[in-house]
Amino acid sequence: MPTERVPLQRPRRGHVTPAQWQELWLGPNPSGSVFTSREELKSAWERAREKMMASLSPGRRPCAFYEFEWSGRRPPYFEEQSTLWRLGKLAPEEQITLEHEWKVEFDRAQAPDFTLNDGSDELLKGDCARAAHYHHHDIPAALVRRWQAAARRRARARGAAQENAPGEASGAEG
Repeated sequence: MPTERVPLQRPRRGHVTPAQWQELWLGPNPSGSVFTSREELKSAWERAREKMMASLSPGRRPCAFYEFEWSGRRPPYFEEQSTLWRLGKLAPEEQITLEHEWKVEFDRAQAPDFTLNDGSDELLKGDCARAAHYHHHDIPAALVRRWQAAARRRARARGAAQENAPGEASGAEG
């Protein structure tokens, strides 16, 4: 017997609608949530979590992560990666990827004539430029200290090797 009943549009198991995905990622729209209850929001997060976390850049988290899996205030966006790194909240692959990216930026700032335009009329040079560069790229201070110490050790080792190199002219007449 035909019916005029409209079937409910339930999401497939493990699926969320595009509007739900957006709210899980960015938070509720200013005009209101697409979810009717906190339980519905949490259920959608549980269904979408794995796929959503895999879709984001390393060290980035969606709004729902901070709602359901984080205690305290959400870190500012420009400090999110280093905060998650410092607290040990990154997956191993994320940590490796971020540390590699940070090391590239750290190395870029090691040139003796390193300068940085900070957006004002002033050009930063040397250590001030490096500090601004590290901050801009959200490089954790602990990594900066570790890499600086390693660079100093390498420089000392190179200096000692040059002093002890055989056949070098010592400047003394013999």
